[in-house]
Amino acid sequence: MMRSVFLLALTFTLTSSVIGQSWEDSLRLGKKYYQEKQFDKAYRSLLEAQKLAPSDVDLSQDIGNAAYRNNDFDMAEKAFRAAAIKNDDQSENAKNWHNVGNSQMKAKNYQDAVESYKQSLRNNPGDEKTRYNLAEAQRRLKVQKKQQSQENKNQNQNQDADKNEQDQQNQSQDQNQNNKEDQNQNNKPNQAGGDANKNANEKPQSKLSDQKTDRMLEELLKQEMKTKKKVQGIESGKNNEQVKSGKKW
Repeated sequence: MMRSVFLLALTFTLTSSVIGQSWEDSLRLGKKYYQEKQFDKAYRSLLEAQKLAPSDVDLSQDIGNAAYRNNDFDMAEKAFRAAAIKNDDQSENAKNWHNVGNSQMKAKNYQDAVESYKQSLRNNPGDEKTRYNLAEAQRRLKVQKKQQSQENKNQNQNQDADKNEQDQQNQSQDQNQNNKEDQNQNNKPNQAGGDANKNANEKPQSKLSDQKTDRMLEELLKQEMKTKKKVQGIESGKNNEQVKSGKKW
């Protein structure tokens, strides 16, 4: 029984030693890489050390320095901010907020950098370097806003120009459509005029046809009158003969 307890205690001690040695080795390796300016390897080693380290060990500041040197400013800002929140020491807090501002400056996030430098000065009002960085961040922020305003103005002008061009194209299309409609409308009276001329031409033909028919009827009437006269003349002669002879045929 005592032997089992001893073996269990020995195993626990060895395991703890291996774990402790593991994160410490990663930490030493990360610092070595940092000194050799292999910042990417340093960042990964330090991050691994933080994962394996006990909960009371905070490597945020070391990780932030490695990430900053590796130009990973977003991760550097997060690491320095975590270090500032966890640390109660005003002097260290001022340094961490100063580094947060530096990371934001590198990322051209001047608005947040101004606030970070102000937070640093709240913890250490006499830091001349932070004061200088705050003034520079404010100056760059002013220039950035002016540039953004000019870019927005140019963008609006380009949009207005595109809109005017589109309106002109639409007006041109509408004008072409109106011209086509006017042309079609002008062609309709010509067609009507053609029909009128056609009808006008047809009417004289109809009149001529009627006149011809009237003449034919008149000729027929004349012939009929002549025939009647002849018939009447013959009958008149017969009557005279009957009177003379006293006979009726």
